[in-house]
Amino acid sequence: MIYVIGIGILVLIAVGIVKAASGRHYEDMSEEEFEAEAKRGSSVGSAIGSLQKIIDSGHSTEHMVEQQQRLEADRTNSGDRPKPGSPPKS
Repeated sequence: MIYVIGIGILVLIAVGIVKAASGRHYEDMSEEEFEAEAKRGSSVGSAIGSLQKIIDSGHSTEHMVEQQQRLEADRTNSGDRPKPGSPPKS
């Protein structure tokens, strides 16, 4: 019995892959259906982006600190030597 269920799941997966790879999905749609599909896809993408920000919020902070350090290193390595008595650039 469990083999039948497993084979059924594999068949459903194979049918889904073939249907997705056929490329005719958008040809059969009306313009309204296409717009609804595009809107739904963009909302899914934004939801995934928001979830990633929640899960990995420290990554963007690390990236900003790293960029700031690179900018400071580029500024000090630019070859421009400050004139004596001038305030440091911030």
